[in-house]
Amino acid sequence: MSRVAPTSGSKTLSFIFIALSALLLYLDITYKSFEGIKNSYKSFAISSSYVLKTISIDPLLNIYNLLTDKSKLIKENKKLKLELDESYLSNFIISSDSKFFADDNLIKTFLKKNQITNIFYLAKTKSFDTQLYFCCNQHRLFIEILNKPNNNFVGNSVINSSGIIGQIIYDKGLQEVLLLSDTTHVLPVESGEYFCNARGSGLPGKISCTYSSLIWPVEIIQGQSFYSSGLGGIYPRGILIGHVSQINRIDEVLIEFEIDLISSPLQENIFGVLDRS
Repeated sequence: MSRVAPTSGSKTLSFIFIALSALLLYLDITYKSFEGIKNSYKSFAISSSYVLKTISIDPLLNIYNLLTDKSKLIKENKKLKLELDESYLSNFIISSDSKFFADDNLIKTFLKKNQITNIFYLAKTKSFDTQLYFCCNQHRLFIEILNKPNNNFVGNSVINSSGIIGQIIYDKGLQEVLLLSDTTHVLPVESGEYFCNARGSGLPGKISCTYSSLIWPVEIIQGQSFYSSGLGGIYPRGILIGHVSQINRIDEVLIEFEIDLISSPLQENIFGVLDRS
């Protein structure tokens, strides 16, 4: 049978532990014998907490603050750029008429360089929502054709001294221009033997193409130049549109790439409207 009552040996051992504990408590209260040990423990606990905070929490806080500051800086830069673009556009609109006729030669130089013989009509910027241009998918420009005849210019292409800007989609008083980067715009482009219907990306100065590597096995390379194909009857053929800036593989077959446009509606405030007749 097992014992229920403790033996004399276990009683003695318990008494010794109780007496030793009481002695230690008495020494600590009376002479503060363990004050140094307690202070050392507190110091160790504080130091350990500081070290752990330094190597764990502080780096995370620093990264968070860095990302937050960077995000604020990016937003501020975008705001400043938008204000600069709006100021830039305002300066275009209030330009003198002499500037328009001086830039007429730039349009003529561009047409001659690209061997375009179409008659053109000089136009100037009347309204351009830059906030909508930088934030959203709808990219429209309103122009006024100087010395406008009674022709209806819907469907006519609009250029500046660098390249194609877009096409007129509305002609009542002012002319509304659908820019190349508008998501509803489609532009047939070519590069060598490669053809593509480039769509507006909704981003300023960018259009994009998607193609199947089964149809076009030759890879598109970054920096590759694309030109207007002339298909569709809107834009003349052979005008440099832009260069490939980014290539993304959607799946094993489909590939999408972006083209940075060389012309911009913010580049200048005068345009040439090509006569298709």
